[in-house]
Amino acid sequence: MMLVGWSHRNRPTLTLATLINMSMFCFCASPLTEFILSFEFRVMIRLRIVILVSATVMVVVTCCDILFAQGQNLRNLQPSTFSQQPVPHSQPPPQPQSQPMSSQRAQPPQNFPPLDAQTIAADPHSAIQRLLIANARRRPGLNDCPPDKVLAYCHPFGGRAMATDTSNQPVYAVGALCWNISCQGKALFRINGDMVIARVGYDYQQYPGSFLAMLAFSEISPEYEIKDGNETRTLAHLIATEKRNCTRGQNLGLVLVGLASYASPDEQWVNAFGETWSLERLVTEELTRRADQSNTDVTNQLLGLAAAVRAYRAANRPLTGSLPDAVRQLETYQQFALSIQNNDGTWHPMFFVSKGTSTDADEVLHASAHILRLLVYSLPQDQLQNPPIQRGVTAVAAIIAKKGVGAPLSQMSYRQLEGITVGLHALRIYDERVYGTDFSTME
Repeated sequence: MMLVGWSHRNRPTLTLATLINMSMFCFCASPLTEFILSFEFRVMIRLRIVILVSATVMVVVTCCDILFAQGQNLRNLQPSTFSQQPVPHSQPPPQPQSQPMSSQRAQPPQNFPPLDAQTIAADPHSAIQRLLIANARRRPGLNDCPPDKVLAYCHPFGGRAMATDTSNQPVYAVGALCWNISCQGKALFRINGDMVIARVGYDYQQYPGSFLAMLAFSEISPEYEIKDGNETRTLAHLIATEKRNCTRGQNLGLVLVGLASYASPDEQWVNAFGETWSLERLVTEELTRRADQSNTDVTNQLLGLAAAVRAYRAANRPLTGSLPDAVRQLETYQQFALSIQNNDGTWHPMFFVSKGTSTDADEVLHASAHILRLLVYSLPQDQLQNPPIQRGVTAVAAIIAKKGVGAPLSQMSYRQLEGITVGLHALRIYDERVYGTDFSTME
């Protein structure tokens, strides 16, 4: 009886019949033959086990790859939570107005001549709408822009600011930041227990409270979610963390902008050192802090004071304690800013330290945008159409219009981008307060 067959290449091959014959033969074979055959049988069994295990591993890996690919396709096709528009604050603080205005929706202008200073001065309302709508279509790519650039882009457009994710799909920029989506490999937040910590430094927040201030300007609800891996918190936790981090002597100008919107004038809280704080104490601390007069530190400080004054007035609270000093400080700087304004409506790149013009258009725009935003945010409404403010609006709009919208945002430095976006934010505030335009529905 043949136990082992021979192939056409003279190699032994085992078949099922052969194995059966082998097992029968083992009972009557010699001890040596029985040993050889049992050894060969064990080798074949082990070989088949190895082959079976290898095949199983390959099947599992292949299935995982298929499931991962399907998951990626579903993720790209179905909108995630962070791709949904952040919910506006349910009760935004009203802006003080000297006379009622009819709200009108921002419309995309068509068939208008190119924007220059003369065209802008003749019809600033239409020019501002054109600039905002044109620049709203420039979306930062999360692959190419770090968190500070995405944050800067959100200032003029708020919760409606759009970005593009790694799949080149449109997402809401505020949502992407809150959900810690990687922006050029960096994430803005980390969660530690109930604390939501917004990173400060290069490529993150330029100043403490920058993100919170943008949320306040945009009137985003405190219930909006913030994520860090599997941890989920809300903006309310960020607000609580900013309150906890209030420390004497620190730069708290933009923190004050945010907390003036999200905290009540009557509210008190305890910081990490057990000290009692409030909006009034924040105002006192900022009044005693010496801000750098040559850069955005001074305008951020004044924005915080203006936001606090507006919050007290909106809540019908009397301006007591340090609040009257804040009003006087604002009026002093408003008058000084207008006194050092250049004839063309711009300001010197050194902010309040120097007066005069400069050939560096980017730096001129950077300083002029920040100073103009402070003025149109803090001045009484009946002063917004005075000639100096009109010149400032025309100058900032003309510089932004001259830059065009062709250059990708990722190719700009942070200061260049901030000059444009803060300038657009100033123009938006001006247009809303003077013309009552509703940019919340801008497409």
